[in-house]
Amino acid sequence: MQPAPSHEYEAQLRDILTRRDWEALREFTREQNQIPDDVYEKDQHFWEVLLHKLTCSRIELLGLHDTSRAWLAERGYTTDIGGY
Repeated sequence: MQPAPSHEYEAQLRDILTRRDWEALREFTREQNQIPDDVYEKDQHFWEVLLHKLTCSRIELLGLHDTSRAWLAERGYTTDIGGY
């Protein structure tokens, strides 16, 4: 079992998602989660989709859910982290 993320990790991720900064999300995941190069090199659209899906998965960002849900729906995606 992995340990729970630190408060600093959570605060930084929340800030990135709130600012809708896909480039910061990519750098954050590179630093904090050590993602492989092939994921890091994905295009802007990949990171924007991930950003909106992550936003919808976080209760503390409830005020942003409608906007992210609409963004995803307009592009044919669901809010499921693992699905389309």
